[in-house]
Amino acid sequence: MNKNELVKKWGSGLLAGTLIIGSLAPIAQPYRATAAENTIQQVAAAGQGSVSDTMFEDLDGNSVQDSGEQGVAGIKVELHNDQGALVATATTGADGKYTFANLADGTYYIHVDLSTLPTDQKLYTTQGINGADGNSSYFTISGGNAVTGYHFGFYPQQGAIQSFVYIDTNKNNQKDNNEPGVSNVHIALYNESGTKVADATSAGDGGYSFTGVKPGKYYAKADIPANYKYQSSTYFGSDGTTGYFTVANEQTVRNELNLGLSTLNNSAVNGVVNNATTGAGISGVNVELHDVQGTLIQTVQTGGDGSYSFSGLEQGNYYTKVVIPAGYNYASGNGYGSDGNSNYIALTGDNTAGNYSINLQKQANATIAGVLNMPSGLGIDGQNVSLYTVDGTLVKTVATDSNGDFRFGSLPEGDYYVKAPIPDGYVFDSSNGFGSDGNSYYVHVESNSYVDSLRLTLAQKVGQIRSTVFNDINKNGTQEATENGVAGATVTLYSASGAVADTTTTDANGLYKFENIAPNNYYVKVTPPTGYNVLANTAFGSDGVSGYIQVQSQQSITNLNASLVLQATPATVSSAQWIYNKDGLNRVVNNNDTITIANNYYDSYNNPNVNVQFFDKDGNVVKTTGYTATFSNPGLLTPIYTNSQLLAFVHSEKTGSTLVTVRDANGNVVRTFTIVVTAADVKATDIVLGATSIKTTVNATGKVNATVQPTTATNKTLAYTSNDTSIITVDANGNWVAKKAGTTTITVKTTDGSNITKTIDVTVTDPNAITDVRWNFNKDGVSRPVNTNGILEISNTYMNQYNTPHVDLQFYNSAGTLIQPKGYTVSFSDPTIAAADFTNPDLIALVHNEKTGSTNVTVRDAQGNVIRSFTFTVTAGAVSATDLTLGTSNIAANVGDTGKISATVSPTNATNKTLSYTPADPSIITVDANGNWTAKKAGTTTIAVKTTDGSNITKTVNVTVTDPNAIASVKWNFNKDGISRPVNNNGILEIPNTYMNQYNTPHVDLQFYNSAGALVQPKGYTVSFSDPTIAAADFSDPNLIALVHNDKAGSTNVTIRDAQGNVIRSFTFTVTGKSIADRVGSVDFEFALGRNQPSSTKAYVYPHVADVPAGVTYRVITAATANSPEGTIVVGTSNGTYHQELESSESSGVWASSGIHVKLVANYQGVDYVVAEGNTQDFLKPNYSKHVYTD
Repeated sequence: MNKNELVKKWGSGLLAGTLIIGSLAPIAQPYRATAAENTIQQVAAAGQGSVSDTMFEDLDGNSVQDSGEQGVAGIKVELHNDQGALVATATTGADGKYTFANLADGTYYIHVDLSTLPTDQKLYTTQGINGADGNSSYFTISGGNAVTGYHFGFYPQQGAIQSFVYIDTNKNNQKDNNEPGVSNVHIALYNESGTKVADATSAGDGGYSFTGVKPGKYYAKADIPANYKYQSSTYFGSDGTTGYFTVANEQTVRNELNLGLSTLNNSAVNGVVNNATTGAGISGVNVELHDVQGTLIQTVQTGGDGSYSFSGLEQGNYYTKVVIPAGYNYASGNGYGSDGNSNYIALTGDNTAGNYSINLQKQANATIAGVLNMPSGLGIDGQNVSLYTVDGTLVKTVATDSNGDFRFGSLPEGDYYVKAPIPDGYVFDSSNGFGSDGNSYYVHVESNSYVDSLRLTLAQKVGQIRSTVFNDINKNGTQEATENGVAGATVTLYSASGAVADTTTTDANGLYKFENIAPNNYYVKVTPPTGYNVLANTAFGSDGVSGYIQVQSQQSITNLNASLVLQATPATVSSAQWIYNKDGLNRVVNNNDTITIANNYYDSYNNPNVNVQFFDKDGNVVKTTGYTATFSNPGLLTPIYTNSQLLAFVHSEKTGSTLVTVRDANGNVVRTFTIVVTAADVKATDIVLGATSIKTTVNATGKVNATVQPTTATNKTLAYTSNDTSIITVDANGNWVAKKAGTTTITVKTTDGSNITKTIDVTVTDPNAITDVRWNFNKDGVSRPVNTNGILEISNTYMNQYNTPHVDLQFYNSAGTLIQPKGYTVSFSDPTIAAADFTNPDLIALVHNEKTGSTNVTVRDAQGNVIRSFTFTVTAGAVSATDLTLGTSNIAANVGDTGKISATVSPTNATNKTLSYTPADPSIITVDANGNWTAKKAGTTTIAVKTTDGSNITKTVNVTVTDPNAIASVKWNFNKDGISRPVNNNGILEIPNTYMNQYNTPHVDLQFYNSAGALVQPKGYTVSFSDPTIAAADFSDPNLIALVHNDKAGSTNVTIRDAQGNVIRSFTFTVTGKSIADRVGSVDFEFALGRNQPSSTKAYVYPHVADVPAGVTYRVITAATANSPEGTIVVGTSNGTYHQELESSESSGVWASSGIHVKLVANYQGVDYVVAEGNTQDFLKPNYSKHVYTD
């Protein structure tokens, strides 16, 4: 009996294929039979079809092999027909290609053996092939066609190295931001067997790299250039070769292979000969170089700046001799004695001995003299006059004699200035050689000069009286804003004895003044003009006489205002006011006042009228009946007389001015004033700047380009304000001057009340400002930064490149240009620790004397600005480390363990026993500055233990960390067959969609074990699915995770993470479905007599509910015999329920027991499937028996 056959044709022939349950082969699709098909097509043994493609490195991930993308060799590719049978096998060559040729027409699929994928490549893209199981979709060969489009794209799993060759200026074994790279250094990379695999050359920044490095062990070798020497490195040794290091998949080794170098120089000696008085160099002085035996080696002369230099010198000990010129004496020296000989100078052949200086001075016979007097020529005696050098040092102080003379004698050659006092009660009058502040100009004297032309003339100070005589309209004795001065009043100044000291007359504004009044007591009398009387107030009595006034030196008295009142007559106009303004204010109109309006002016009643009202002395309104007004410009205004309470003057928007004369009915002039009509103001609406920023340098000048809009604006005046006048100043016209380096803003603002403001950003730089101070000329060739508030530390045995105890400081601007410290000063909080040497014009040397201690050092420029302030520390000489001993060279620990590295520095008296501890992978183990370590995660790595005193001794500790709770294995348990199966990363877990575990649930039960084999509960674990329709995760059992399938066939990527998010397993979960032919054939087929009805033999079908879907109709076909034709008996249709029995409605009759050939055929969705075939005896059961269910 043959079961599970797929009916391809119905007729005299059958093409049957056996399905492989649970295999990776795709499910064959059923073939629909038609009545016309009655022949069998045989499969040809060979044909002309083909399938081919390429496995390649898909570097850009576009699933297309582009230029430069290499093929991947060694991948096994299988060709299967649609029945799952292996047709052919191919392996990709060096070009990555595979080809199956001479293929007969038919349906095929490709299977890639995933175990043959390269380990140094990762699967990146796929086309036509499932990356999870390696199976392609079906494709058809028809008519000898060529098929392609089934390939994998890979990405190399390679590493890289990126590091630097650089000048390790501060010798700290790490590349700092300000340390330059060394270019054109060749570095070679070798594999573990010593074969060179790559070359690199450092770029301009010192960077070099190796890319495409395959995982493995390597070492590198650098060719150190001839003009450099080894300085520091974690992995490189002094010969330029590293130890072994490992590069892992997709790992970039960054900065671990940095190589620090330092430079070499030649020996030289330099110094300077200076004038001790002026500080300037002395040219033409002979300087000799001798060896320690006194042999003269070379003679040079000082240049214009007094400097000298000997270069190209061999290693050895030397001294120099300055031949002191006639007329000069030794004053002081740095490295020199009074005989002109220097101390011994030790040269190494690659160092420079600098900062030697000697200061010489001439004899002192000069004189500076002068006089302090008054304009009358009378001397001012008893005043202390002082003499200073130009750097502000006091030389001496003398007092003026009875004639005002002073004299300074026995002065050395040099530049000086004199400071004379200006006593109280005196002011500067004139001078010869003095400024108004009492300081003289600089005076230069030679050794025998006599300068006696200095003169400072001072005058006694005087006082003044300035006040006003005014019309006191409100009679309160105080001048208000609306009360004008009275012209023509006579004012007389009397001395305390009553003698007239001076007389004056008030001007048009009522102002009077007495100037140049000698300090004394006085009084003043005011005589009013005709028509006025004096009103007593705080300064004057009603007789116009003041009290006594004490006038002091340089005093200005302004509080002697005299109050006058008009001699008013009844019924006359005493005052006038401009009323009905829109602002609600009434303004006083005095005689000769001016009223100014715009030509768009309107009063509070919206009339173009200037309304003037008149009042008598008691404040009553004087009617204007009969009043007339005349105008000097009659076309400007028109008077209106209709309102007897006032006079209205109507303007016509015409601009101009007119004198208005108002007369009463008797023709008397009541008021005379001027009305000015101006054009209405046009306000500014914008300011247009030529530039919104100024970038300039100190002392540069320029002008702000700013234009007011509109061009018709009435007031185009702008105000310019600097936010920081110490950085930039700007005058009223926008002219600016840059003062010092910094950033600020200039505000440009309108002044017409529109309050429009624009801002200009200002950046001022100083090309000579010091931005960097460097400690240079160290024997190691390293230039070190000197920072404000930093610490500069040396040992008391320190010598620079020139074997002198000098710490040489040099100064640089922002462009990196060396700036000479001319006029600089240095101060020490403890001058016993060090002294400053200025003999080399290019630097300042801090000279130590081997005494230990610390001192605060402050360096100031010539203007007194602090350039640097730092701590200078001198320590006892250091003893370098010679060896490093480890307590153990291996650490084996569990995650979470702690410990401490035992390491000892030799010798025991080494000055600096501090060690650095550097883990190669701090994610595995961390270690602090004291060697205390903590194991973080499982893995292997190393810890580099290194001395920090510059001896660069390094030892390595090998580290292995294990995690007792780390998941070492995952198993698929509780299968019905009792087998526990491993679940590996990147593996495939495959089940049929009918799978049930031992407990008859559709659960794939995963359990987790550590390295000791102990079960670990998956507490806090998470599971993610790329296709959540395939399965779900069940966490109800604390000892496992169940993957619950839902009978759906397909694949999903499953990722399991622990509570910390670490991936425990990542694999493909595949649910396979049985073919419909298998499923409909999963039945029991029987004939039985009397099973449900006596004396009746019927056909029975019992579907297995796990496989057979609802809607499958089963029928029995009997073969034709000589006595009867072919027949069919319908058994029934499945409904998908458990233990369903299908019973034919008709009896099979006697043929069921007579050995007739029968077929059981299932029809599902219009397709017939042969379920069982044979003689009836093969399916006949005992009479009256019952079916025994097996599911």
